[in-house]
Amino acid sequence: MIERNLGNAERVVRIMLALFFTAWAFNQDAMNGVEMMVVFISILLMLNGIFSRCYFWYVLDLDTRSQNKSQCS
Repeated sequence: MIERNLGNAERVVRIMLALFFTAWAFNQDAMNGVEMMVVFISILLMLNGIFSRCYFWYVLDLDTRSQNKSQCS
């Protein structure tokens, strides 16, 4: 499993976006392919936010956690 690579602010943003997109999709009159894709992406965003891991950020070698970069030499 990959290491955590999402900071707290990004986790909150992803969870809020997931909730917004899910609410939008379920408030539509008919559930077609677009709404199903939005719900699928919302699930992925929610899981990213909960577990603080993003495989896309891992592939791009990005880490948004605030880490203490001071090292003793």
